[in-house]
Amino acid sequence: MANYYEILGITYSASAAEIRAAYKKLAMRYHPDHNPGSKEAEEMFKVVNEAYHTLSDGLKKSRYDSQINLTYATPLDYQREINKMRYYQWQRMQEKHYRIDKEYVKIQGLAFLVFTVIAGFCFAIIHSAQYYTEQQQLARFLATSNALKHVDTLFNKGQFDEAFKTIYELKTGDPLEYRYNYARDSLVHALRTMANQKFNTQDFSGAVQYYRVLKNHEDPASFETIRQLSLCQYYLGNYKESVQSLKQLHNLRPYNLELVYRIGMLNLEKLENPEEALYYFSYGKKIFKENLSEIYGAAFEVIMNPADAPDIYFDLFEARARTNIQLKNFEEAVTDCNWAIFLRRERSKPYILRATANVELQNLENVCTDLSTAKRLGDTEMEPMYKRYCKVRKN
Repeated sequence: MANYYEILGITYSASAAEIRAAYKKLAMRYHPDHNPGSKEAEEMFKVVNEAYHTLSDGLKKSRYDSQINLTYATPLDYQREINKMRYYQWQRMQEKHYRIDKEYVKIQGLAFLVFTVIAGFCFAIIHSAQYYTEQQQLARFLATSNALKHVDTLFNKGQFDEAFKTIYELKTGDPLEYRYNYARDSLVHALRTMANQKFNTQDFSGAVQYYRVLKNHEDPASFETIRQLSLCQYYLGNYKESVQSLKQLHNLRPYNLELVYRIGMLNLEKLENPEEALYYFSYGKKIFKENLSEIYGAAFEVIMNPADAPDIYFDLFEARARTNIQLKNFEEAVTDCNWAIFLRRERSKPYILRATANVELQNLENVCTDLSTAKRLGDTEMEPMYKRYCKVRKN
């Protein structure tokens, strides 16, 4: 029985074009229209069609080739045919990949057209989205600029709290907008400049107003602002307010002896509150001992050079002695004077205070010695006491 290659009159290596040409030729020859009433032509036409549809389909052709090789070939012929078939298949693949014809150009042109349309569509979408985003950003930028102009207007009118409140509301609505933070910092800087100008011209009342607003809107309130506010209140005679500000600073820096001393002195001299003054002076004494113990050890008074100690230690013990005398804690006052004299022997005031405390304690042995030392150091405040106690003892 003839195989499909023999029916079409082609070789096993025939290309797709040769198969198609052979088919067209035989189809024309055996077509029923050209052979009316011929059963043989009709059967032959069917066989030719079947052969063409098998050999023109790559998968069907491969299977058919394998089938006829198994059927008709010896093992050696079979292997030879397999090799031929692989070679022909390779040739066809080369033709399929590298042959450029009208069909290839048509497909490539269509693919390029589709790609161009899709790329253009994507570009249009991206461009539209970008344009929309830019318009939104521009609108937001303009809205922010207008809002900040309104803030500046409020600030320039002296409505400082309202200006800061507006900034906070805007920032809450758009926390990523960096210009709100910059605007707030600018307002804080401008307010601090205005407050310092008032302070430098000794307009302490005006400075207090600015420093109060500044304190409310610094985050947190700076040490310098609170210190300036305390000074303004002091110069205005508002000693309670000044002390309150100093206490806030003390909370920030609890080991700052200058603050402790100033709070104590205001309570002692301006607010006539020696009890609270003593509390802060005693706290300062505790810091004094802790500081020097950390540096020199527990027996620091034996090791240290008093001249190396800062003046604030002396001022602290002198003030504590005065406070204890006022509160009639005379023994404590003598101890404070001893420390003050140890730190600064050339200062006359502790000698007078110790003499005063010893008089109250009826310890008169060293009173004249302390008063004489104070007199030798150039203090004239002790003259009445000196005449009373030192002259009497000479008699």
